[in-house]
Amino acid sequence: MPTDPFAPLRQRFLARCADQLTELKAIARQAAPLPGNDPLVRLAHSLAGAAGTFGFAEISARASALETLLVEQADGASVRAALDALIAEIERTLG
Repeated sequence: MPTDPFAPLRQRFLARCADQLTELKAIARQAAPLPGNDPLVRLAHSLAGAAGTFGFAEISARASALETLLVEQADGASVRAALDALIAEIERTLG
């Protein structure tokens, strides 16, 4: 049975995801993540790409949705909902 050559990379991604989850939760605890929040835009963009690359489609989709809302400067409630959904999906994936 062939081994998955990407398994170690997926494991590193998941470890990095755990660190990014801590970062996302810290942002979520702040007053309100403002649309256009550059660090959050970069984090969402990074998660969207990496998660998609390593086969974590749901994390990728949620991160991409958050990034879009931030870039489009959506209302705070929409951004908050997307951030909460991303956090929940990462927690579910990390189990």
